[in-house]
Amino acid sequence: MLNIGLGEIAALSAALVWACSTIIYKRFSHTLSPFELNVSKGVMACAMMCVVLVLLQDSALPSHANAWLWLIASGIVGIAIGDSAYFAALRNIGPARTLVIESLAPAIAGILNIIILGTYLNTVAWFGIAITTVGVILAIKPNRALPKVDKQQYKFGVAFAIIAASCQAAGMVMSKAGMGDEATSSLWAAMIRLLSGTFAVAILVAFLKEHSLSKAIRLKGISNKKWLFIAVFFGTFIGLWLQLGAVKNTDPAIAQTILATAPLMVMALAFIKKEAITRNMIIGGLLALFGVGVLLSA
Repeated sequence: MLNIGLGEIAALSAALVWACSTIIYKRFSHTLSPFELNVSKGVMACAMMCVVLVLLQDSALPSHANAWLWLIASGIVGIAIGDSAYFAALRNIGPARTLVIESLAPAIAGILNIIILGTYLNTVAWFGIAITTVGVILAIKPNRALPKVDKQQYKFGVAFAIIAASCQAAGMVMSKAGMGDEATSSLWAAMIRLLSGTFAVAILVAFLKEHSLSKAIRLKGISNKKWLFIAVFFGTFIGLWLQLGAVKNTDPAIAQTILATAPLMVMALAFIKKEAITRNMIIGGLLALFGVGVLLSA
């Protein structure tokens, strides 16, 4: 019997909106650098969260300094580093491969759970994570049917995707540590994470000559801005809110594993758009989905 609660539902919803927004983010990964795109979506999503916090009159901020430190650290690791690596992976190997590789995150989150939080999953849960990981390894295996990608570009893309998966898993576990104070709302936790991560990237962009902080904020010369707004609204604003809600209500490794279903949704969208999907990606994705089912039954 599947054990599905509020946290699991939030994680599945986050996977859905993240998968859909990934397709849109891909369109802007060649007009904005990974750092610039990270700043753009962070500034817009922070503004959206500020509006909602005021409308909801949400004052449930963390009450302990440790909680602030954990959430700020999770923003720097998971958003500043993780999301920048994620956008770099999108640019090099596309959304389907990137999200499939990020399915490695549950196994990483499970290990970090033990190291950081001292939380152990049972054998069945680890079996589910292992099946998901096997599916990922199968899905990222290069195949002649894949769209033309330079070998060096492919290696860089896979490396960035692995970095993104590791940082995002670490960010999830750190967020769980920061939300140990039950009084903290998931929206405030998301706001603190996003603001700290965006600020860290903005400082970096300001000092790098090949990047433009003004372009990232003003989006001057960028066409179809409404699509970027849609991606930010659903993928970052709603997605991050749901993600923190999932972390608060269930184990980070379980939440991260459910988020691993996003590649399957991207593959389905790519198939509808008649993009190239390999047999390895399909079989690997189905294995990942089966692994999630095993994990939820643990």
